[in-house]
Amino acid sequence: MIIKNITIAKVIGFALVFVFMPVFARAAMQSQNYVIYDSVMHSFDGPVISSATHSVSGQSATVTWNTDIIADGFVEYDTNSGFSASKEQGSSVKDSTGHSVVVGGLEANTLYYYRVKSERVNGGITVDSTTHSFTSGQDQDEQGEQQVVEQVVGGGGILIIDKTDKVPPEITNISVKGIAYDSVEVNWETDEEATSFVEYGSNSAYGSTYGQWDEIEEHSVVLVNLEATTLYHFRVLSSDDWGNISYSEDQAFTTAAGEGKEAIVSPEEIPAEEEGVEPEIIIPETASDALDFITRLFPYVSLNDLNNINSISDLTSFISRPVLSGEPGIEVTATEALVSWSTDIESNSLVALAPDLVYSPQAQEPYQQISGDSEGKTTYHEVRLYGLAPETLYHFQLRSKADLGPTARSRDYTFQTSLEELSITSFFSQILDDQNATFKWVTNKEADTTVKYAPYRGNVLAIDESKTIKENILSAIHEVTIDEFIAGTYYDVEIISIDGQGNVASEVFSKFSTSEDDLPPTVSHIKTDSTIFIDRSNKIQTIISWMTNEPATSKVYYQEGVHGNSVDLAETTALNTNYTKEHVMVITKFKPGVVYSFRAQSIDSGGNTTLSNVHTFMTAKKKESIFQIIIGILENTFGWLKKIM
Repeated sequence: MIIKNITIAKVIGFALVFVFMPVFARAAMQSQNYVIYDSVMHSFDGPVISSATHSVSGQSATVTWNTDIIADGFVEYDTNSGFSASKEQGSSVKDSTGHSVVVGGLEANTLYYYRVKSERVNGGITVDSTTHSFTSGQDQDEQGEQQVVEQVVGGGGILIIDKTDKVPPEITNISVKGIAYDSVEVNWETDEEATSFVEYGSNSAYGSTYGQWDEIEEHSVVLVNLEATTLYHFRVLSSDDWGNISYSEDQAFTTAAGEGKEAIVSPEEIPAEEEGVEPEIIIPETASDALDFITRLFPYVSLNDLNNINSISDLTSFISRPVLSGEPGIEVTATEALVSWSTDIESNSLVALAPDLVYSPQAQEPYQQISGDSEGKTTYHEVRLYGLAPETLYHFQLRSKADLGPTARSRDYTFQTSLEELSITSFFSQILDDQNATFKWVTNKEADTTVKYAPYRGNVLAIDESKTIKENILSAIHEVTIDEFIAGTYYDVEIISIDGQGNVASEVFSKFSTSEDDLPPTVSHIKTDSTIFIDRSNKIQTIISWMTNEPATSKVYYQEGVHGNSVDLAETTALNTNYTKEHVMVITKFKPGVVYSFRAQSIDSGGNTTLSNVHTFMTAKKKESIFQIIIGILENTFGWLKKIM
């Protein structure tokens, strides 16, 4: 019986191994009365690629191939056989063993190297190990009759953006001016009209990007929110109308000392007497009174010490410094840190900071920089540190000084900045015509460039029709043009960037369309709110609000009483011609305590009109006096009272 149970357990165990094989493979150890399964990760082989063909027609190509199991399909291509700046196009939908990618925008008479790749449902990827090539056809305007070339090979080619111009702008005359404690102006020139961007940070890894998309030849970018007395590395970037990008060499600047920085003057620098001012003679009585006051103020200071006081700085040395309470609070990101602490008396807020490689505990000043507010006085202190390097250990010290007395200094503390997260700092779309649109965005550090898009069919997103365009070269500015949109069709367009560490940043253009749509707006979230003003007029104010899925106008039809959709409501508000997604109409003509029916109307920029279903509501009632309330109760009880009222 025991042996039978063990056999059953083994069978069940092997069955579980088979069922969960996509996630784990289990190595079994067994004894007479138990079975132990040791979990190990399993990776799957990619699909087998076969029967790859391509056909070239002018400046477009169609690539087809088969896989032995269901998988997705992408074409990777480049004009360089090493695929150092490759691009990709295809579909991430895993629903077929036969794959076909139609691509366009190829440069005329250009040699392309390419390979296909597919990923199965369980994650195994196969990249065609053989590099193939083809030459694109003539320009459509130049060729008289297109010839279609077809051959059996192992892949296909594609170019995402038609780039007649391959030469990037030439960057010259880089200069830095207007260096302030928190800002700087960077200028440069290009030999053609191009965009203006600056990457900057505390080291050559940068971490921040700022600029403009306007294409000009003389460029000026002002960087703000910088940290005072801080060394910044930077380089400028410019891309022309064809997407060619130029980068300058790494350069650096140091910001000026911050506002409110303390001017430390030693006692020797203070003049004994100012020009034109006669020194005062302190009479013995005043000196005696002052000594008595100081003795009361500093009861633990000996008389000999007081007699040796020759200056204000000597006197303030006897005042207690602020007391720093407990451990400091610290909030850290990849490039910033917020340090907070408390003191027992009002004092200023300074933090001394240095990276671990620069920190010198034996030096007179162990830290590299001091940040904070040296003028403002408070008992709760916060100092935000900017421009930090990601994944870096920093040493810091809290410093607080009251109006009088020495500076309180904490012990040395440390914190480590986190791995920098990739983020899209700005993005927008540019509609060129009914079929073409360009998507542009900026990331805070270099990453690849991907656009995924899928159309709506009957108000349902057609995921199975989604397509992906990808550029593998890393950059901080990104631009992709799609040339196959259909006028009047909505798309969800997702822009994606992935950096070298695998961090992902994305944004979505929801319900994107290149032309005036042929669908009316969708009205939702209809609400009413009625208010009565307590004055002699008992004026009613009613607010009717709703939302639409696209910018549209606002108008309300209404009528007293309860009515259905078949009734044309008699009255209407004035048309609000502002195009918005959030609609608010204020009506002051309604009577108090009356039921009204209304419909909301919105018209989009294409002239498509939506009229909501009929909604009803009752306006607020005017406030009754105590006498009116009592009479009302009596009326309901004794109907005859109505005759004498």
